[in-house]
Amino acid sequence: MVTDLANKEDKVALVVEADVIHQRLLHKLLGQLGYQVFIAENGRRGIELYSECMPDIVLMDIDMPVMDGYQAAREIKKLASGRFLPLIFFVKQDSEDIYINCFDAGGDGVVVWPFSPQYFHSKVKSVERIGILYNQLQALQQSQQQDAELAEQLMAGVIEARNYGTDKINIVAQAAELFSGDIHLTALCPNGDVNVLLGDFTGHGLRSSIGAIPLAETFRAMTKKGFSLDKIIAEVNRQLYQLLPTDLFLAAAVATVSSHDQSVYIFNAGLPDVYLLSESGRIKRKVNSVHPPLGIMENLLSDTAISVHTVKQTDTLVMFSDGVIEARAPSDKMFGIKRLEKCMKAGVVSQQAASTIIEEVNAFCHGLPQEDDISIIEVPCGGWGATSVEVSKQAINLNNTNYCLLEHDNVDPAWQWQMKLTGTRLASVNPIPMVMNQIQEIEGERDRWQSIYTILTELYVNALDHGVLGLSSELKSSPEGFAEYFKERQLRLNQLASGYIDIELKYYALNQGAKLVIRIKDSGEGFDIKRFFAKASEDNGTSIKLSGRGIELVLQLSDTLHYYEEGSLVEVSVLC
Repeated sequence: MVTDLANKEDKVALVVEADVIHQRLLHKLLGQLGYQVFIAENGRRGIELYSECMPDIVLMDIDMPVMDGYQAAREIKKLASGRFLPLIFFVKQDSEDIYINCFDAGGDGVVVWPFSPQYFHSKVKSVERIGILYNQLQALQQSQQQDAELAEQLMAGVIEARNYGTDKINIVAQAAELFSGDIHLTALCPNGDVNVLLGDFTGHGLRSSIGAIPLAETFRAMTKKGFSLDKIIAEVNRQLYQLLPTDLFLAAAVATVSSHDQSVYIFNAGLPDVYLLSESGRIKRKVNSVHPPLGIMENLLSDTAISVHTVKQTDTLVMFSDGVIEARAPSDKMFGIKRLEKCMKAGVVSQQAASTIIEEVNAFCHGLPQEDDISIIEVPCGGWGATSVEVSKQAINLNNTNYCLLEHDNVDPAWQWQMKLTGTRLASVNPIPMVMNQIQEIEGERDRWQSIYTILTELYVNALDHGVLGLSSELKSSPEGFAEYFKERQLRLNQLASGYIDIELKYYALNQGAKLVIRIKDSGEGFDIKRFFAKASEDNGTSIKLSGRGIELVLQLSDTLHYYEEGSLVEVSVLC
């Protein structure tokens, strides 16, 4: 007996049974449980009827004509792929081999004739409960899939879409799942340097990247405000420590690429070595991990320093996550460092290191599923806003007399602001982001402020390095250049116990526009500004050749530049 398909109810059962008496009994028992029942007399007819009625449960006899229950069960399970379909076998003999064959064929339960109605009802209800749990799990998985897709869109469309220099920086990412636990960030510093971060959160998938948004926002906001790399890393570590569960953390490599300094500043916390390569593919430097991953400890280790490396404009910086070297071939061999370095060298020569590496990794794995996320970042060390201009030495006021009032001092400023740092605070505090925040809080956002940031940075660094610390610019002419200079600077900062720098801003409202006057005074002995420019003229003719930052860059960006008190006090005015 087959029930009309048009009268199909919510719960549907398919009985595949040759014995008419058994058909009637099962029909009655299923009806008591609220099922609409469809009956097939053999395995082949059962397969056909399955496609017509799409049952919620199948009851299958083993011994039938045309096609037995084992074969029919296998075919029906194939048709039901992607949905949970409980299938109960009915057998006349109770043996271990029969049980094994039933489960091998896709059965979810076995009932031996004869049985009581109570036992039958409980058996059906048990597989119904499994079906309910399966449907709940499937709904949860669908919800998680939607969340992962949304997060992936957020990551790609909001976080990484805001990266700077994507026309020059080559980023290759390949997730182990829909959503990658790796994060790739690039941002432009106010002085033209570029900050780059490659992060690998614990594990992979959606949970592993819950810190991606606060990480990206902190990294970009602090870079934009001009915070130094060490301050950015310290703040990122602090936030991740507070936000992430104890079992989640971030292995990260962070770098500042400075065309001005012809240097790269690198901090590696838990990632594989960061590579610096020449244009010929020669490995110039490997920067290994010097710190545990971020977010594990509340504060960074006090004895950990950022490494500084002199580079050429044609050099290349390469970062990668451990998913690259730990990628496995079918033979269970890992890709490893040697293969990585070989294809990295070849890729740098063709300026496609990241693409070359990922192609080699995929070929090595032969389609084997990834065990971890893979990320590679390739950054050129040159072409990031290096400056080269001609500035006449006659354009600067070389006034070595004591400070005197200028004409605008007879007018009250619209506002003024002052800060004085002394002693050890000079080693631990960067006042420039605070100064810029003050300006922007009062006068709002303006494109002109980027020039102000550069001027403030150069004047403050000169006051600290040459005034308070007594560093000589001649250190930069050594083979290691800025690397040796930075090392000596850090050493003197660590030993600093006295000295001061006084920063003063005055903002004047004019009939058209405004004028900002910056004065910076340091406790140093000053320097012979006339001798400096005289020597520069001897070296370069009647004008000063500029390649990088310094006094000449400040002069280029400002309207007036004056030195007083033997060079320990500098005043700059800028029309806004």
